[in-house]
Amino acid sequence: MKPAGTEAPAGRRLALGVGFALVAVSLWGGWFVITRRTVGAGGVLGPADLVALRFGIGGLVLLPVLALRLRGLDRRALVDGAILYLAQGAPFALLISIALRYAPAGHGAALTPGTMPLFAALLGALVLRDRPGRWALAGLGLIAAGAITLAGGFRDADELFGYALFLTAALLWAAGTVRMRRSRLTALEATALICVASLLTYIPVYLASGLSRLAEAPVAEVALQALYQGVLVSVVALIAFNRSLALIGRRTPAFTALVPVIATLLAIPVLGEVPDPLHVGAILAIGAGVLLTTRG
Repeated sequence: MKPAGTEAPAGRRLALGVGFALVAVSLWGGWFVITRRTVGAGGVLGPADLVALRFGIGGLVLLPVLALRLRGLDRRALVDGAILYLAQGAPFALLISIALRYAPAGHGAALTPGTMPLFAALLGALVLRDRPGRWALAGLGLIAAGAITLAGGFRDADELFGYALFLTAALLWAAGTVRMRRSRLTALEATALICVASLLTYIPVYLASGLSRLAEAPVAEVALQALYQGVLVSVVALIAFNRSLALIGRRTPAFTALVPVIATLLAIPVLGEVPDPLHVGAILAIGAGVLLTTRG
């Protein structure tokens, strides 16, 4: 099954791919901030609740889509879906949500999305024999330097633990992007498989464990998190990202390096996390790295 949109002219395909990638990274940048705002500030809702909202709602929204398309999916497509579930579903989201209890949003957004293109380029070279050009290599170098600088030095063992979770999540996501590039799944099918698999595997464990604090939280907070986690991040952002992968391939992961830029800027008014001049330089380096990697 050929991904929709691959027949479009090269220029239009590039513009659409970039547009979809920017939608995804903008929503993910906000996700780090809104999640840190809840789990890092002594709020009622915890990481388990946010993951439940993300995939409980997202899975229910996309359940009819999967039901309609399930008969057309062969065994290979289902294997692809299982791998994407591990890489982009509940396990990935839970790692990030827990890590944001121990490390600032800007640091998490630097370490996870900032290193995704590096892991994706490495795995792409090993698995797909995809060799980045010199512009891409220069861009990846800038991204790495900017991400490391933006993250800064860890302050204690708890923060170091958070950093380890961020990097593990980045490696998972990169593996998912490589698999998606080899998959014949459409963006909508991939997203439906990820969300429904998360719904069926995570929600029963969540409910049985007694971790839910949804009934204790303010209604407005639950509604906000339900919209952002359950619709915008789990459905809209994933469809946009996987659609971009279908259109522009290995260029898409580079855009995830913009997430720390967006998250750092949003963290100023929302969390009061003001970057110093060194961090501003890191943001500029990441932005330049994205441009170079996309060109490459």
